[in-house]
Amino acid sequence: LFLLATPSADTAFSFSPACHSCIAQCNRMPTMELFAMERLHDPATVSYGPAEHVYSLHDIDVITQKITDDEWTGLGTVIAETMFETILDVGDDGLRQRGWVERMSLTNRIAEEVSSAVETSLYKIRSQPSNAFVQGPHALPEELLTSLHTLLRHELGTIIGLDDDLSFDYNGRDLSVIVLSSVSEAIESYCGITNINAPFFNLSTEMEHRIRDRRRELLVKHSKGYEDVNNVKEDIEKSREVWVREVLGNRAARNYEFGEVTTKAGNEHSHEKEKRVRQGRQFKILNALFQDLDGVLMP
Repeated sequence: LFLLATPSADTAFSFSPACHSCIAQCNRMPTMELFAMERLHDPATVSYGPAEHVYSLHDIDVITQKITDDEWTGLGTVIAETMFETILDVGDDGLRQRGWVERMSLTNRIAEEVSSAVETSLYKIRSQPSNAFVQGPHALPEELLTSLHTLLRHELGTIIGLDDDLSFDYNGRDLSVIVLSSVSEAIESYCGITNINAPFFNLSTEMEHRIRDRRRELLVKHSKGYEDVNNVKEDIEKSREVWVREVLGNRAARNYEFGEVTTKAGNEHSHEKEKRVRQGRQFKILNALFQDLDGVLMP
């Protein structure tokens, strides 16, 4: 006779000596990961808890896209902040020669241009297969390094007042080394790795691993409470808002919009500029009307 202990309340078997299918089922106790549905657990184990809710393939696709946007813009934000600080550090002498108002205006413009350049480069990288870009002598995509090297020369040339930034040279330093060092440091920090120069490192592959691991974590977390896709998306957005506030500060978090690359200086969005212009026009019109009522303006 076979003696069986029921593994859980959801899984009960009746056995007899001839019940070969039941014996086979017992031998398959180790959890099988069903990647197609991202069902990370089955009733045969309690390691992840009961499978209370399984998301559809469409749900998983929506969640994956949301996580992908979030992870790439999170990486972009770390790179942009590092490059922004690098530009301010290298160009510190030139910035000190400007007045406070001019210096703040220039700093804010540099921050937005850095964020835009990083966002554009990473969008090109993530929208193409991992082997589509030319891999230079370094482990990072040449597209990203070249773009940021051009940006660094331009911004430093602007800081010191050169019209032709192509002739810029900062004390004989090789700016490409500065870019490589800054970007490498940012990627290692965000991805939690120690050396991007290790053999076979690929940025797109590393990000795919992060996206897959985070998707797995979120689906396990939210499947236990019968939560839908909107709950998962809201969790992703709130987590990134908290991250921006903790890493970049309140100024960046105040103007932050999900899916954008930003820095500690924050982004002054175009719709906010248009709103201020619109409010300024309304104020002028109302002011003119009040002056006309007082008889200041000619009828």
